[in-house]
Amino acid sequence: MRHSLSVLVVLSLVGMASTSPVHAWPPDALREVLNEGYRPSSIQVQNPRTQGDVIKPGVVLVLQADGVSANKLRFAQINTKSPRFHVRDYARVEIAPDGRLTVGSGEVTLAKLTRLVVLDLKVDSDRVRLFTHTLTPVRVGDGQLAYGCTEFFFRFDAGALERADAALIEGRIGELLVLASTK
Repeated sequence: MRHSLSVLVVLSLVGMASTSPVHAWPPDALREVLNEGYRPSSIQVQNPRTQGDVIKPGVVLVLQADGVSANKLRFAQINTKSPRFHVRDYARVEIAPDGRLTVGSGEVTLAKLTRLVVLDLKVDSDRVRLFTHTLTPVRVGDGQLAYGCTEFFFRFDAGALERADAALIEGRIGELLVLASTK
């Protein structure tokens, strides 16, 4: 009885696997195209006096909405001998498939035309996430200047990313973040 049950389970799993579509996700070609179009920048991390400065520029994007949240750029260091690292604490802005913005809370409010650089880009099955950093420091609530970090979370309808239509995806991103220059 135990043997026949095991065989039945194995045959059921094989049957499910043979009828289920296999998708390589995310498509490497799509990720490559988006990474080229939104080439990331590198920022200064190790020198406390210049932390946050862009040391290897990528693309510069110009924000097309007012009142977008950002969190102040933060760094941490485990101990005096360890390297410093960027604490990835981004304020989240979600962009629905219909273009509607949902702005999360943040410590800094960015104005329209704020210039941003991309620090990272992630492609998932139903979303593209751009992790950004203000190109220059912005004024925060206490009057001080600080860099701001925002995650732009673009949601797509089921299957939109699977089709790997880079023009469609870049068009949606371009409604909120316009390419200013490439260096």
